[in-house]
Amino acid sequence: MSIINSIKSKIIIWLFGTKKKHKDINLKNIRTILLNPKDSIGDTLMSFSYARQLRKIYPDIKLGMVVTDRNIEFAKLSNENEHIIDVIVNRKDVLRNSKKWDVLLDFLSKENTKRMIWKKILNPKITIIFGENYEGHHYNKEILKNYDFDCTPPMETHIIDYLIDSEFSKYFKIEKQKPHIELLQQDIDKMEEFWNSSLENSYKKVKILLVPQGSDREMNPGEVSQLLNNISEEKMKKVKIIMGNTNGSDEYFKKLKPLVNKKLDISLSPQFDIRKYVLFMATSDIVVGVDGGGIHIATSLNKPLLSFYANNKYNLCRWSPKTTADSLQTISRTAGNHNQTYNFSLSKPIQWLNTQIEKISETK
Repeated sequence: MSIINSIKSKIIIWLFGTKKKHKDINLKNIRTILLNPKDSIGDTLMSFSYARQLRKIYPDIKLGMVVTDRNIEFAKLSNENEHIIDVIVNRKDVLRNSKKWDVLLDFLSKENTKRMIWKKILNPKITIIFGENYEGHHYNKEILKNYDFDCTPPMETHIIDYLIDSEFSKYFKIEKQKPHIELLQQDIDKMEEFWNSSLENSYKKVKILLVPQGSDREMNPGEVSQLLNNISEEKMKKVKIIMGNTNGSDEYFKKLKPLVNKKLDISLSPQFDIRKYVLFMATSDIVVGVDGGGIHIATSLNKPLLSFYANNKYNLCRWSPKTTADSLQTISRTAGNHNQTYNFSLSKPIQWLNTQIEKISETK
């Protein structure tokens, strides 16, 4: 770092990277908590689990959640029928929220100037951080003093358990949670039409939602087709497969479709907004997909889930599916980054998928 940049960083830290410590902190005596998650679907979903944990220990507290344009509609949907969050706060509305919150739970990781300024303006009484350290970065946690408690858990901790051993655990017993979204059956039923086909008795088919793409990763179409083509011939007549439609799905489906057995009823879904996407997933019987937002939604709906993950210890510890349904997680044989989602052993997934199809078809 040049001398000029070093001086600039020190000035920024002096102005925005420090916080006056709140005196006589007692987390039993707070009235408002604002959660500030990353704005991906998975992180937003986990924050609703934190909100449930907080609501149990603080029945009368005012809970807020920070959102951006990226996750605001998903947050609204997640809160629509449960009303666990009292106020959804757009991150841009920081001035309106200045000095209004007793506690800020900050789940963002790497600090930067924009985030420091945002927190300085927000000016909560107590700030609790959960982000990674990024040792060596010029805005690491040893240099910055804009928080009261650092509750970053060990690497082996699943993200849904972040509050279990946090500062709150010194005052309360925090109950474990599983992610879930409350939906109305009447809203789910409206999405059934997208599974209909011209084939006779299509309503009796086992509905498989295929989600082979994540935000920055995807499964190899050849491996996906190998999985699907090993559905036994008798069971192929019993299934309807629809692939979720996100950015780049048209090209992906063009590669996948010619590789799939022509006896399989497979199609690409329309492009849904996030609300319809969640409701559409709720109509499925089985979800098959790669690590990403779709998988986390499937766990929240407690769907039988066949998930495919990269062989990355950090990501597996943080983001392995948390579901009570009969599910199977498959891990790549290639160790590497979180987006290296290929080279899977398919023997167990093939067996699992055939078993689930048979089990579900018996109930149709």
